[in-house]
Amino acid sequence: MAEMKKVSLEQLIQKKLEKDGKKNASKEIYVKSLDAYITVTNPSDSQKIEFADKTKEGSYVEMMKAYEKLIYDNCAMLRSKELQKSIEVDYPYDTVKAIFDTDEIAEIGVKVLNFFDEDEDDADEKIKNS
Repeated sequence: MAEMKKVSLEQLIQKKLEKDGKKNASKEIYVKSLDAYITVTNPSDSQKIEFADKTKEGSYVEMMKAYEKLIYDNCAMLRSKELQKSIEVDYPYDTVKAIFDTDEIAEIGVKVLNFFDEDEDDADEKIKNS
């Protein structure tokens, strides 16, 4: 049996600093219908837990609602009051489905949910397996 290695204080501090750095991370996601990129932020742990909780029953409708919320909450541009007024949405989360179709919502949602995944080309596979 391998010898158990004890964690050092420095490792714990480094882990905390890495986690803090990820909280404010953002990235660009390409949206084919716009032929442009949108900027999204890393979802918080509580947002990921909320998504998992809302989708645990396996309902496609609930999954799409959860993706819409996840995208809206992590894309500042979609939260623009000017945008919401100009596209005439009554409820802020409706902004996402007013702009993107169902396939795009699922694709973008997977990329937001799996923010730090290296290989985003497997998003279609993840959607199929959801």
